Amino acid sequence: MTTIKMKGEPMKVEHQLFESMLHAKSISKKAFSHYAKIPYYTVAGWKKSGKVPSYAMVLLQNMPSPKTITAKQLIDAGMPRAIFWNNDLSKTVPSDIFIVSTLKRSYNDFVIQKFIAFFGVDVVLAALMKHRDKLSDKLIHSVMNHVDTALASP
Repeated sequence: MTTIKMKGEPMKVEHQLFESMLHAKSISKKAFSHYAKIPYYTVAGWKKSGKVPSYAMVLLQNMPSPKTITAKQLIDAGMPRAIFWNNDLSKTVPSDIFIVSTLKRSYNDFVIQKFIAFFGVDVVLAALMKHRDKLSDKLIHSVMNHVDTALASP
């Protein structure tokens, strides 16, 4: 039996990015550790090393998003302020309304990609289907094509 050995260590990301994403999604390390089934002391220990395993970022991105969101949370996660329709950055809005309203006003591949990374594919698609009567077919097809392309990419 042949064993393939990878050179070097597994890919890791900066701890600050992980912390920023936790903060943006309003998720505690304790909640993340429970969701990911990773001991809390391991998650807390990543701060000391300054690096987080790449699989942890994937798990965090796939973790269900909160039911409500503020523009500030998305700005903290890397979205440009200019695309938001809501002038009150701290106003809490249901996630589905936020997704649909923002996409109706300014959608492009960057915005769609950021929403999918933050909310997850299922939440974005569920928001589109829930509010389909308020959206153009062009917008829905654009998002669906982006999702299909993103899923097909390695």
